[in-house]
Amino acid sequence: MSHRPKPVRNHYIESFAINSENLNRQLLAESVSTEEIQKLLESISNIYLAETERIVLECQKDTMALERAPSPLSLFVDSIARVLSSGTVSHAASELMKRYVSAWEEWM
Repeated sequence: MSHRPKPVRNHYIESFAINSENLNRQLLAESVSTEEIQKLLESISNIYLAETERIVLECQKDTMALERAPSPLSLFVDSIARVLSSGTVSHAASELMKRYVSAWEEWM
């Protein structure tokens, strides 16, 4: 019996669920409103899922495309950075998200 790798989309979606739940808990701990957290996670999700679909399409065309694609964590951190750059984030959320991005960028 051979091992079938997890589909690319599933891998990215599962990673997003874990990472967004972690970010949600951290934002709650910083007393960011539930409304703002939902808006932030929706914005991050829109960016992340659009990029995930682009990656999936590339992988369908070229099996080696996944080697050039960002990791799910890297894509998540980039999505947060893009939301931060929009300038529509409260101070409390912005400070936490900046630390989050900085910590992961240093680690990656």
